[in-house]
Amino acid sequence: MKRAMTEEAKTARAKEILDTAERLFLESGYRDLKMSHIAKAAGISNGLLFVYFKTKETLFLCLLWREYEKRLDFLEEHVRRKRPESFSDIQSLLLEELTLLLETNPLYIRLEALRAVILERGADTDTLCRMKKRLSERTDAWSLLLEESGVLSREEIMDIYCMESGIITGCYQQSLVSASVQNSLPSTELCMVQRDYRSDILNGMKCYLEGYRRRRNSPDSFSI
Repeated sequence: MKRAMTEEAKTARAKEILDTAERLFLESGYRDLKMSHIAKAAGISNGLLFVYFKTKETLFLCLLWREYEKRLDFLEEHVRRKRPESFSDIQSLLLEELTLLLETNPLYIRLEALRAVILERGADTDTLCRMKKRLSERTDAWSLLLEESGVLSREEIMDIYCMESGIITGCYQQSLVSASVQNSLPSTELCMVQRDYRSDILNGMKCYLEGYRRRRNSPDSFSI
């Protein structure tokens, strides 16, 4: 395959690579997936693949960034269409969007669980800094929209956003059971260590938001 020369062609080629990586990741997971597998499936050389993405971690961080963009587009559009008037409105919006994410987008959940422990550690510095800057700008813009409703401050919104990320990562990691454990435990005991991460994430976020709401309404009841 010829090397893309124009910016439009380069953008299209990068999208093709990311689309290929997404498909292979959902089929085989992260650990066993090699850059050479992605290059072959995308019909390009290994060398050309590394021109676009310097490391495997960089490629998958860029893939996660696409999912961040989709989430923030959805949230911003929803807030512009119907401005929240109470914490309950924001609570309903966040849980509705999270439920949709859990039901339709396993890619996001699996990549977010890898982000801090694997992807950000191996990504090239320039790409990581650029993406963090862009993510900060996008989340600031979204939180500003919510802040204008007068319900929550931008700091409170970011606290909730960061906690959601922690709940997603923790619950998904908790649900993983290694092959050796699965092979060694009888089925009657295996069910005790296997977790439904979707239910755990949603229930964890519901509990957190309900606790957050109660604390805001009665801050003295949470004092130590």
